[in-house]
Amino acid sequence: MYNCIFTAHCTELICDKSCPTLVETSYLLERNGISMSSSVFRSPQSDIDNMLSVLDKCENKVGAYVVPSGKSTVDVSELLTYCAICKNWKGSRLHCNVYNLKYSKFVEDTKKSWSLKQDPESLEYSRIWIESSKVLIVSNLDYVNFGDFEAQTLLNILQARQVEGKTTIFVIPPVRTMISSKSSVFFDKLKEILLDAVKVVSK
Repeated sequence: MYNCIFTAHCTELICDKSCPTLVETSYLLERNGISMSSSVFRSPQSDIDNMLSVLDKCENKVGAYVVPSGKSTVDVSELLTYCAICKNWKGSRLHCNVYNLKYSKFVEDTKKSWSLKQDPESLEYSRIWIESSKVLIVSNLDYVNFGDFEAQTLLNILQARQVEGKTTIFVIPPVRTMISSKSSVFFDKLKEILLDAVKVVSK
């Protein structure tokens, strides 16, 4: 079972690639763009334990993990997503119950859809998974120049998930380094929420 994340713990002598573990974890890895060659599978145990702790602290809450200097928000969000899949795959029944929303791409795709007069299929699926996932990890905020649209869209996503008590975790650089080219009350509100969310993880 070279392509199963639970190979080391499997008790089966022969893998026929049809067990729920392989099928459901493979589905979630694919939905989140994590290949079997990803660096997450070579992560130190200390990093994995740290991400598992973040997931525990943020369960059914809004949290924000500030990536330490020298580390990539992209790499950290991928490791957090992998750990969330390991914790939440069981019983997912091929539903995307863990989703890493790469927010800069989502904003770009949304703006492109305005000229198309309809959402591309990939964007439609993203919207579904944003709403329905048990654990939503929001990354790539350090690649966004926040105006009213970018900030308000993220606030709306967050509010909808809070109403249902779902887990939402931001993977961010220090909040003070986030970029906005113009004054925005929505961006100011978003920063307030993120600062509170950082406290959830740092407890």
